[in-house]
Amino acid sequence: MENTEELREIALTMRREIDLLRTETTHANVLLTALDTLLCVDGDTDPFIGVFSALMPVFECTSAIVLMEQDEANGDPEWPLECVAASDERVIGSSWRPVRLFRKVISGRIISTVGNTGIDEWPPAIAEAYSGDSPALVLPLMVRDHRGLMMLLRKPEQAGFNRDHVTLARKFSLLASHAFAARQANLTVAESHRLRELTARLRTSEEALRFRANHDQLTGLPNRSYIQELVSGKILSKQKGQKLALAFIDLDEFKSVNDLHGHAAGDALLREIALRIRSEIRSKDVVGRISGDEFVIAFDPIRSRTDIRPIIKRVRDRLQQSFSVYEITIKPSASIGISLYPEHGSDYETLRRHADMAMYHAKTDSKGSIAYFTLDLGRQTAKRLTLEKQLRAAITNRQFRCALQKKFDIRSGAIVGFEMLARWVEAKGKIRGPGEFLPLASELGLLDDITMCVLGDLVSRLPELDARFGPLVEYSLNVSPIQTTNIPFMLELAKQLDAHNGRRFFLELTEEALASIDSLENHILPVLRSTGIRLSIDDFGTGYSSLATLAALTVDEVKIDMSLITSIHERSRNQVIVRAIESLGSALDISIVAEGIESSEENEFLLSNTSLTIGQGYLFHKPQLLDDLLESASEAAATKSL
Repeated sequence: MENTEELREIALTMRREIDLLRTETTHANVLLTALDTLLCVDGDTDPFIGVFSALMPVFECTSAIVLMEQDEANGDPEWPLECVAASDERVIGSSWRPVRLFRKVISGRIISTVGNTGIDEWPPAIAEAYSGDSPALVLPLMVRDHRGLMMLLRKPEQAGFNRDHVTLARKFSLLASHAFAARQANLTVAESHRLRELTARLRTSEEALRFRANHDQLTGLPNRSYIQELVSGKILSKQKGQKLALAFIDLDEFKSVNDLHGHAAGDALLREIALRIRSEIRSKDVVGRISGDEFVIAFDPIRSRTDIRPIIKRVRDRLQQSFSVYEITIKPSASIGISLYPEHGSDYETLRRHADMAMYHAKTDSKGSIAYFTLDLGRQTAKRLTLEKQLRAAITNRQFRCALQKKFDIRSGAIVGFEMLARWVEAKGKIRGPGEFLPLASELGLLDDITMCVLGDLVSRLPELDARFGPLVEYSLNVSPIQTTNIPFMLELAKQLDAHNGRRFFLELTEEALASIDSLENHILPVLRSTGIRLSIDDFGTGYSSLATLAALTVDEVKIDMSLITSIHERSRNQVIVRAIESLGSALDISIVAEGIESSEENEFLLSNTSLTIGQGYLFHKPQLLDDLLESASEAAATKSL
């Protein structure tokens, strides 16, 4: 009997041991599964979630929360813990007060509680997610040099955790620490990968931004600031006796390409120009676009100007070849100026300025030509640039005034009209005649502004002029050939004249303007006729017109050029020409004016040998500014009344 009881006890003991072994085997299998999960994670898998999912049936828990010390704590025991992982994502990032229970666990203890004993306050953000009656098993974690803890939570209706769970938790604590360390490592690797990708994108973006900052977007050439940086660097690297050359290229009549064919054609031409220049220069040379139609080439190295002469000529000739775009053919040309280092400057800006001066000289001499900078050329160009600056300032300050020269009935002496002339009155009172500024103003496209200044000066004084000379006196305004091709300007000018009784005004055109007769006939003359503005041909007898053209244009007045009037009493050929013009005027009902009468002999000849009645010239009256004209007229009237 005793043997039977002993055997029964032995069997029960063995069964318990077997059950324990089975349980431990099960736990071991679970741990191995969790370990496999830990070892097989990739960048897209969270190993903590994998381990927790494997062990959740063992602990019969429903939730897990991982709290860790923060870097900012620096050993402060009162510093809040941060939730860095949780089965419920809403909890992640929440802050927890380090209560006594947490501090014990962080120190290495495993604590099982019923009803969350020791956790006296749940963060507000998760108070509803977790009940204060939930049993909890809290175990320590160590991730590298950071301490923390994990809470395993059951539902409130479940029993608390037992000793077996605590024993298993000791093993699980080590596994969880490794799992979490792997998780952090994976995050670090992933973050490093993302950082490398971001760095690569930033580097690519930076390179693109640097290229955009340093290059012209249209042509891809270095822009103004970058070409200056490149050339300045070349200059700094030069040893004594070493040279380089700077060429300044300006396209001739580029504005007309945009005006006639549109900006798309202009852009296409600029891209082609860039390609052509690059194809002709050496590999070490640098070309940049510094403004709309201006390019700079730095030739480096060179021994003398002889090295670059054939290259410059090739560039110039290549740029003059025809270019087809959008079914139109453009024949470009370019003027080129060249300066040499160190002969013409020791820095980029000086070299560029001197090359620019040489380019202007080339363009003035003959468009499409090449010029090298010289000191004499520099003085001329500096003077020109000073005048240009003064000219623009004079327009801004409205220093251009109207001067009037009287037109007389040479037989009765009566004033029949005035010719309006431009005078530049400087701030200190100096008066500049048209010969000093009109050629440059025409080149710079400033004639329209000057014309409007002169007209504005006149119309502001019309009441005074009418009071002195009468409301029927006529006024003539000179318009250059280039202005007659500017239809918007001509229409605006006609509008301004019409606002002050257009019938009182003549527009004086030179014979050169008749070369664009189609534009005059189709666009301008109809407007002039509708407003009563009349047309006068100035300097007739020396230019491009013919008698047939004159008849076709149906002008109102012809002014015989002073070269035909000067010494007419001594020049038989001039006498024949003047009589022919007089006969033509009579036949076509065109008023004929003798211009430039400067001597009594000339006037006497016209009175005795022609039927001309209208004349003007220094013999009768020199041009006067409006103030001077009105003052002298008042003085003459006062003298006459005595």
